[in-house]
Amino acid sequence: MRKVRVMKISVKQLHINIIEKLFYNTEGVKNADEGRFKEAAKCFTNAIELEPQDSLSYFNRATVKIDLGDIMGARSDFALSESYQLSK
Repeated sequence: MRKVRVMKISVKQLHINIIEKLFYNTEGVKNADEGRFKEAAKCFTNAIELEPQDSLSYFNRATVKIDLGDIMGARSDFALSESYQLSK
């Protein structure tokens, strides 16, 4: 019985993480559109912390890193985005 209860908590937390990740990605895009690139990068980083293999969050952060002049960081994020996209 205890294992089932733990599983329900895990599934509930997974749903919360997905919603939070979507929120951070949406806020990141909004910040980027308004020229607030540092804030956008923080939002995308928060999304990545919630789901470390989310290719979209890495892609979004890479585009913002270009605007911030962090070309090497952008290359790294683009590579991670591609690798996670291909592993699906």
